[in-house]
Amino acid sequence: MSNDEADSLRPIPPGSRVFSTGSYILMWWSSLIVIQAFVLGQGFLPPNGSMNIVQAFLVMLLAGLVAVVMFALNGDAGNRYGIPYLIQSRASFGVRGSKIVEILRALPALAWYGIGTWIAALSLDGILKTLVGFSASWTVFAYFILLQAAQTVLAYGGIRAMKWFNVYGSLVIAVVMTYILFNIVTTHGFQIAESWRRAADWGPAFWAGLTTAIGILATVMLNIGDMTRHLTASPRASWLGHLFGVLPPWFFMLTLGIVAGASLGIWDPVQALMQLSPNPFVLIVLLVFILIAQFTTNLTINILPPALILMDTFKIAWHQAVVLAGVLGILTCPWLLLSNMQVFSGFILYYSALFGPALGVMLADYYVVRKRQLAVADLYDTREGSRYWFAGGFNVAALVAVAVPGVATMLWFLPVSWLVGLPAGFVLYLLLNRPSASMKT
Repeated sequence: MSNDEADSLRPIPPGSRVFSTGSYILMWWSSLIVIQAFVLGQGFLPPNGSMNIVQAFLVMLLAGLVAVVMFALNGDAGNRYGIPYLIQSRASFGVRGSKIVEILRALPALAWYGIGTWIAALSLDGILKTLVGFSASWTVFAYFILLQAAQTVLAYGGIRAMKWFNVYGSLVIAVVMTYILFNIVTTHGFQIAESWRRAADWGPAFWAGLTTAIGILATVMLNIGDMTRHLTASPRASWLGHLFGVLPPWFFMLTLGIVAGASLGIWDPVQALMQLSPNPFVLIVLLVFILIAQFTTNLTINILPPALILMDTFKIAWHQAVVLAGVLGILTCPWLLLSNMQVFSGFILYYSALFGPALGVMLADYYVVRKRQLAVADLYDTREGSRYWFAGGFNVAALVAVAVPGVATMLWFLPVSWLVGLPAGFVLYLLLNRPSASMKT
């Protein structure tokens, strides 16, 4: 199968899948060894956060397990039928209604794309300034544009090029991250006694921390089918791929952030990582780590989803879509989203308020209403009156089941927005959905 076929919106047959279970695991290792997770870990313990060490590791464990389960459950349709998220969502939201949740998924992805590149640009600027003394007010923005362009070129090659960059990148990352952790332990130690003894507060701070941790991966939970459609068609491959692909890098990066945050008390992730580097050689190693980590994550999690959505929305080719995604990623102004922990967490909590019920609707429709049976050919039929047309192209029950819990959690339950939104969306959809419309499949 050619790259054009692999990167199209058509179903991918079982015999044409790009990823084996092993390469899929390596893809997730490279995708989740990301500085954004390090930033999250920095905000758990004092002085940046207010949890103790037991709560921090409980949040890390619960969020990781939620991600594995939701990836496997919502990724079943993509793995079984070879269809992408934007086609899968037509079953629950309708031919036209699906475009609303497509945009809902694309916007945070573009913002994360920009955030990842901005972190890489800050790292390049800071490390080069330290090593050779070169820096100016414009350099970090120049690096940002340059790195954004480089990632666009890599994505331009399609899913197969992205696969091999991520597989080899994961091997480099594994070596570098082991060295960095060893250096932290031997140089700084686990200076977390105060955090360990801190009295547990199970109030809003804990629940907001848990929701934020889940929220970082909540975007991928919606469009996980974009990845599982390229995986060997097997439920076992999906569960094993997510269990062993997600948990190890997730635990590592959050632990690294927790230890660094408690030891140094620095919010700026680049400055924190640079202080963990004892000599110029380690700084160079760190630069390699940051660049590869941000590139591999952006390629699979933050470029692929919006590119597919842009292809469908504007009826353009993959190559045009990745260029447009690169430009839009710049326009998200990621330097504002990374200004402090409050802005960073707020960004995640607010979009999670909609992502929770949207995922609840998709799970309810696929497992309860449709019993995992989709009429794939009809999902591609966008004519008026087609099987998934509903009313005017919209399944109003699904949209209401997202909007009502989404707005309610933003107003009254923001610290637990995703946790409340998912079951609320699930139940409300089943209550509102008309059997005559939903059972057309």
